[in-house]
Amino acid sequence: MFYLSIIFSKIIIFFSRLFKFGSGSTWPGHLALYFNSKFVGKILQKNPHLKIFIITGTNGKTTTVALLKHFLQKNNISCFSNQEGANLLNGVASAIIKNSSFSGRINKQVALFEVDEFNLPLILKEVQPLGIIILNLFRDQLDRYGEVNTIFSRWFDALKNISPSVKIFLNGDDPQLYYLGQKISSPVFYFGLSEEEMPFKKIPHDVDFNYCPFCYQLLSYKKIAYSHLGKFFCQNCGFKPTGIFTLKENPVNFSLKGIYNLYNLTLVFLFLQKVFGLPKEKLKIQIKDFLPVFGRQEKIKYKNRDFYLLLSKNPAGFNQSIDAVLSLTENKKNVFWIILNNRVPDGHDISWIWDVDFKKIFLGAKKIFVSGDRVFDMVIRLKYEETALKKNIIGEENPKKTLKKIIEETKENEKIFILANYSAMLEVRKILVGKKLL
Repeated sequence: MFYLSIIFSKIIIFFSRLFKFGSGSTWPGHLALYFNSKFVGKILQKNPHLKIFIITGTNGKTTTVALLKHFLQKNNISCFSNQEGANLLNGVASAIIKNSSFSGRINKQVALFEVDEFNLPLILKEVQPLGIIILNLFRDQLDRYGEVNTIFSRWFDALKNISPSVKIFLNGDDPQLYYLGQKISSPVFYFGLSEEEMPFKKIPHDVDFNYCPFCYQLLSYKKIAYSHLGKFFCQNCGFKPTGIFTLKENPVNFSLKGIYNLYNLTLVFLFLQKVFGLPKEKLKIQIKDFLPVFGRQEKIKYKNRDFYLLLSKNPAGFNQSIDAVLSLTENKKNVFWIILNNRVPDGHDISWIWDVDFKKIFLGAKKIFVSGDRVFDMVIRLKYEETALKKNIIGEENPKKTLKKIIEETKENEKIFILANYSAMLEVRKILVGKKLL
């Protein structure tokens, strides 16, 4: 049955690609796990040579995996991943099936598994990694995950008894993650930004956790990158981070904008240095031809317009997307397209849109189109901002009809910035490129 599972799953992948149903990133794995719930662990046991690494966190997983693949391949280290964003166990299984022979042999050196933050404990029961990367912890899908403390507790329970040989990479600018590193026995490496790279002095309103994990008093900050990430310290018990790896200088040829992407890049440099011995001077040269992956500042040409697609699925991520757009162009008269759904992959609760600093979007907008399942909630949210541009907010639930309006009201070679949550991003991308991603 084990080998039949591989054969049937590969057939599904073949027909999914042939008929453009998608890339076969979830259903092949779902089928394999249906026939054998221990499929992932069993096939990985057949490949003891494979170096496995797990990447998790609220934001930045897909971009980080893409960066890691870029550098590993540049340095002749073969690797594969579940990069399409299928980050549950069936997505991991599908990635394994795609890269294995009919006998279950994987002819690659490294596996990079992007893992949904809620499902990290489940994945660790099936996968024995050499390293685990945790990028950050923010509110996301509250009706599914709960508050950040819920996710943190799951991570803590999963990691506290992990093998001491597993290298752990944590965001040292996140108070809870730095605390987590102090409480586990595995070797821990912290990454972060230098104080000079942090733009804020005051706590923003989208902060998710700014209390001392030791004594529960309110933390103080010297500087803040965004949300609760920054140079924190506790005036009550003295808790503060030390030993944080920083790049010190941002590579000028890095194509992705935004502080959040600088965090991703910093982690990647630290990881590749500690695990594969690759010096950052070499990596800074190799970054020049890295291209954004789907939905992460991805540029799509459609009807001679340039559409930039930025996944924006929670307050911290949405605020960073807005900042990234403002840094992508000096033009203060841009067209924005916001798409908001509340389907299963997004979470049904959309109350988080009231924690997004939408007044910043009007600094660079001449017109804002809104669509998606919750179009009217988003239109109302935007109109609560005190701005003369209220009359230039256009709501239309159907994305295809919205796209038609955008084409009618824009010129050739004009830029349109799409800010969309997860299912909305997949939907609009299918419309623009003509095929499903998953």
